[in-house]
Amino acid sequence: MPSTTSITTGGKKCKPFLLRVMIFSPESGYKFTIEIQKACSSQNEPVWKLLFDLYKKIGADFQEVVSVEFVAGDPNDIDKIAAVTEDGMKRSQVRSFRDDVYPLVKPFGDSGQKPNNDQKKMIDDSMKKAINA
Repeated sequence: MPSTTSITTGGKKCKPFLLRVMIFSPESGYKFTIEIQKACSSQNEPVWKLLFDLYKKIGADFQEVVSVEFVAGDPNDIDKIAAVTEDGMKRSQVRSFRDDVYPLVKPFGDSGQKPNNDQKKMIDDSMKKAINA
């Protein structure tokens, strides 16, 4: 008599989180934070993001003036962002965020204007460069 065996496999379990990995003060009156976010798609696939938030001292407090989100799509970028959650940021990455990303983002914090498409691409490219530094 034939027998049937059923095997049930569990679905992928994506567990979202947000991790602040760095706070840096590039100059007096400013600071920025780098956060890693793991979100989950509707198919329960992980989506890795890097958030760069710029704060400006206004009065006695720091207030967020610009927030930039980089969504990793390239497998190498995903690996680099995920590695930060375990190993922290490398010195070269910190330098790149300070020297390459911050100068591109700061003018928008000062003016309150939104970047155009070319400026967004430059910021996005700079974020990618910093992640891979």
